[in-house]
Order: sequence, then C-alpha cells, then structure tokens
Amino acid sequence: MDNLKMSSSFGLSLIGKKVESLVKILPQLIYVLDLEKKTLVFISDRITDILGYSKEEIVEMGNSLGPIMVHTNKAAFAVDISRQFNELKFGDNLEFMMAFLHKNGEVRTLKNTANLIEQNAEGKNHYVMLIAEDITEQIIREEILQFKQQYIQDSERAFQYGSWEMEAGSDYVSWTDGLFEILSIPKNRFPDGKVPYGYYLSFVPLEERETLEREVNTNINERKPYSEYAHTIIDAVGNTKYVILRMHLFVSKGTTIIMGTVIDNTLSFTAEKERNDYMIQLQRQHTQMEEAESIFKFGSWECNINESYFSWSEGLFKLLELDSQKYPSGRVGLDFYDNFVHPDDEVRIREYTRQVLVEKRPFYEIEHRIIDAKGTLKNILLRARIQYNENGRLLRAVGVTADLTEIETYRRELERQVVALNRSNQELEQFAYVASHDLQEPLRKIKAFGERLERKYKEIVGEEGSFFIERMINAAQRMNTLIDDLLTYSRASRGVETPKKIALNEVVKQVIDDLEIKIQNENAKIIVGDLPIVEAQQVQMQQLFQNLIDNALKFRKPNVSPVVQISVRKLSKTEILKLTQLKPTLEYYEFVISDNGIGFEPKYTEQIFAIFQRLHGRAEYAGTGLGLAICRKIVEAYQGYIMAKGEEGIGATFIFYLPTTKS
Repeated sequence: MDNLKMSSSFGLSLIGKKVESLVKILPQLIYVLDLEKKTLVFISDRITDILGYSKEEIVEMGNSLGPIMVHTNKAAFAVDISRQFNELKFGDNLEFMMAFLHKNGEVRTLKNTANLIEQNAEGKNHYVMLIAEDITEQIIREEILQFKQQYIQDSERAFQYGSWEMEAGSDYVSWTDGLFEILSIPKNRFPDGKVPYGYYLSFVPLEERETLEREVNTNINERKPYSEYAHTIIDAVGNTKYVILRMHLFVSKGTTIIMGTVIDNTLSFTAEKERNDYMIQLQRQHTQMEEAESIFKFGSWECNINESYFSWSEGLFKLLELDSQKYPSGRVGLDFYDNFVHPDDEVRIREYTRQVLVEKRPFYEIEHRIIDAKGTLKNILLRARIQYNENGRLLRAVGVTADLTEIETYRRELERQVVALNRSNQELEQFAYVASHDLQEPLRKIKAFGERLERKYKEIVGEEGSFFIERMINAAQRMNTLIDDLLTYSRASRGVETPKKIALNEVVKQVIDDLEIKIQNENAKIIVGDLPIVEAQQVQMQQLFQNLIDNALKFRKPNVSPVVQISVRKLSKTEILKLTQLKPTLEYYEFVISDNGIGFEPKYTEQIFAIFQRLHGRAEYAGTGLGLAICRKIVEAYQGYIMAKGEEGIGATFIFYLPTTKS
C-alpha cells in the first residue's frame, strides 16, 4: 500500500487539507495524473460511488484507469489525449468525454474537465487535475428524447402528416417538420418552428379558404373538443394536395390549448378516385363484353380446380339458350357443359382432353357440336389457356366457347363453290388447250397458203393484191401470237413443274442470252445486281424477267440507248406490315427493274397490268397487251405483289416482291 501513502501525502502537500476535505464532499470524481509516469497520483473516494472500484483496486490496475476505459481504439485515444495534456496551459480547461466499465458491468460516461496544476523544472507539464462528472443518465435521457423526436419525424414522414399547436388568441402557431414538408416550405425559413397565425390559410385555394376559416373559428369559439376538415392546399412549389385537418381543443390551467394534425391524403384521395374511375371503366368493359358476346355469339368461362364449379359469362348462357338468372353468380357444376355435347363427339372430346392434360399443354382447342337447351344443333369452337403448378398439377383454365354454326355453313358453301370453280377452271384450261390446238392448224394453213399465193401469183394479183395477202399473213401471225400469250396467261398461276431453289442471276443471264440480238441492235446496257436464290419454277421466273426486260427495251426513247438496272434488297418486318398486299407471316425480297425509256403517266399505274390493255397503238409498238398481266399473275401465284411507277419522258420502274427461300 506504499502507493496509497504516497498518493495521500502528495495530495495533502499539493492542495492542502482544506481542499482535501472539499474534494471528499464534492459529488464529482477528482483525480490527478502524473504526465511523466502516466499514472494516477491521486483519486478521490467518489471512484467507488461512480465506478464501483476501491482505491486499492485502482492501485492493482497500476494506478491507472486505462484497464477499465471503453474505447474502440485505446492506443490512438491515449496518444491524442496525452498530446492535448502536454499542450495545456495554466488557466485553460480541457473538456472531453470518456467511457468506463463499471464494476457491475455497466458502461458509464464521464464528462472530464482537465486543468494544469504543476510543471517540472524544464517547464514541461507535470501534473494535471481532472474533475469528472457522471453524465450517463443525462446522455440516456437525451438519447431517449432524440429518439422520440426522430420517431415523431419518421412517423410524420412515413404517414405523411404534420402536427401543430397553439394557445387560443396567440399570434403564432408551432409546427413540426412534417407540416413544413407537406407544404414544401424550407424549415430554415422558420428556424424555431413558429409561423404566424393564419399563414396556413394562405395555402388553401380561395374557393375553399373562407368556408374553412369560418368553420375553424366557429368550432374554437364554441369550444368544440374535436373537429375535422377535408380540403385542398396548393403547396409552396405549386403542387395540389388533398389534406385532412384535425383539431383538438382542451383547457389546461385556464388556458385554451389547440392542437392538431394535417394529413396528406393525396395518395388515398387519388387512389379512391382512380378506383372509382376503374370501377366505371370495368362496368363499361363488362357491358361492352356482353354486347360483343351477343354480336359475335360467344361466351367466356373460368375454372379453378380447387373449386367445384365453372364461372360462366352471360354470353355462354345465351349460346346454350339458358336463363342465367337460374344460376347464381354464373356458377355451374364441373360436368354441366357435358350435358349439351353431341353424343357422337363425346369420346373424341374426352380423348383430346386426356391428351392435353397428360402432355401438360398450355392451350386447349377443339371444334365439336352441341345441342342447346331448345334442341338446336350448333357447331362450337372451344378454346382455353391452361395453368399448372410446379408439380404439373392442373390449377386453372380460362377459355371461350364460340358459335361457329354460321361460319361452318359459310365454309361448306365456300368449299362447294371452290370445287365448282376448280372444275370450271379445269374446263376452261381444257377449252383453251383444245381451242388453241384447233385454231393453230387453220392459222398455219392461212399463213402457208397466203405465202404461196404471194410467191406464185404475185404478178397476177398485182400490187394491191400483194398488199391484201401481206395483211392477211400478218393478221394470221398476230392471231397465232395472241393464242400463245393467252395460253401462257392461263397457265401462269398453275404449276407445270415442282418449285425448287432457283438462282435468279442464272435466270437473268439466260434471258439476256435469249435477247442478245435485240440488245445488240438497240445498243442496250443491262446492269444486274447480286440476285438471291428463291423457291420457284424456272419457266415462270424466266417469263417474269424476260417480259419486264423486253418491255424496257421495247419502250425506249428514240435515238437513246436503253439502260436497264436490276437490283434487290430484303424487306424489314415493319416494311412488310406496311404493304397490306403481302402476307405478314412471310419474309420478302424487293426487286426493282428500272429503265430510261419513254415512261408513262402515273394515272396508268394500274391499267398497264390489265389484260389486253395498251397505252400505245399496235403500229407503234408490237405486242398483244398480255405481257405485264402475265407478270402480275406469276408474282401473285407466289403470294407476292407487283407495281409500277412511271414518269412520262423519264422512264419506268417495276417493283415486285417475292418470298425468301424457306430455310
């Protein structure tokens, strides 16, 4: 216990007996620190009251409070506080917080005030006296208060409300942060939270302000303990909000206190309005659905496997000629629909249903017959979407049942007409073949005898007779060409060979070879791009390109060498959808054949594709008027489309579309 004696004698010599007595009665902990030895040379008896340790236990700790100090980084704190002690001057105070572990395990926070009391011979700080006050309870109370305040702020923010309070007759009202937030007012505009009385009303629209002010004042004057008002505000940034103002009035010690809240009800108000709008829209859609079901003769249904019934729409009851009023909430038993299925279709439907469920198909679609409640036979399309759980068990099915009776009648009539049309087409083709075969022979004879007449009796018939014979031969030749073109046109949409992959560059090369003499005579230039491979018939593709190229060479400008350009590109899906003549499920190439010929007026764009239609006389340009009609028929046979653009004196452009090769 030598250290204790030393500490006691040091304290007596240092501060005197009076001070020592004062130290004993002070509620604060007093201790003196030797900066050179970094140990305590004195500590008051309050150590036991404040931290639970005796002086002997402090001696056992090495005359130091370090072992019981609570800090995340003791070493760094010791270095920093030692520096501050060494820089301390006489008369200065150094305040800092320090946490210690109480003997009972609690953590106590002490507020320390340090004063320099002695320096050594070299003038360096030697002894520092510290007065420590236990502020643990104060900190806890402050933390609780801060927590409550934060809780209120968080609650106001979470539930979008603000509070206010005032004394009756006061010129100011105290607002919480939540009320400033609702009105979008910066809190620093009123640092103390007090705003002038009546300031809130300035945010209420004029059409509501007078009524609200009158009702509030009336309830205050009548000492009404509680009142509530729903109204609109326009906040500081111009947003319209719907709020609920609640007011409580009570008397405390003769003073009337008014407290209340302002709740931002915008979301609820908007949600309620949207819900009402949605219900109106839902009712409108329901009415529209019933009308659609009635017009298009179908009904919808839903089945949850966990429930023992189907939910039917009004349309389905009508389809089966049933009174829906007899079936509450539109519910029917799971086997109810089976009663109307035609007996001959029962097994087929049952087998199809079994396959769908075994294979876990997501869609169900079958056509069958029913006999409705009035005994009428109807053709039905039953279509549904099926849902399964993760184990593959049936959960739910939603579907429609449509009356196809009229459509089925139309379909059968259409099939009958198609059969009749095909028969008629076959008869026409046979007639065309026979007619052409029978007509070709007399034409050949007329031509042959005409040529003989011209050779043998040229001198006898004279110049006029030769003219008539020449006209007769030319007419026979035109008739022969016309018959050939008619045969070609009649066969253009009928396959004479199996479609196969055709390299169009090879097709065009063959066409150019066939037109070689005409191209040379006209000094024409044919520019061909990189053409694709398509699935088609070789003969038809040759006819298509030959007619278009020959057309460009035929209608050339006088004294101008023809230039024909052929190019191609693949259409995008968007471009295909814009061209209603094309099938949206296919992909297409766009072919462009342009020339620098005489062109034509835009008003003739459609006329030039009609059969026997000519824009020029036969004397000017040879032909039967069937070439472009044949082109259209070939392109349309492949679900394509052809059109023309022209400008008189500039040239013509023919654009046609063919499906791409199937991969």
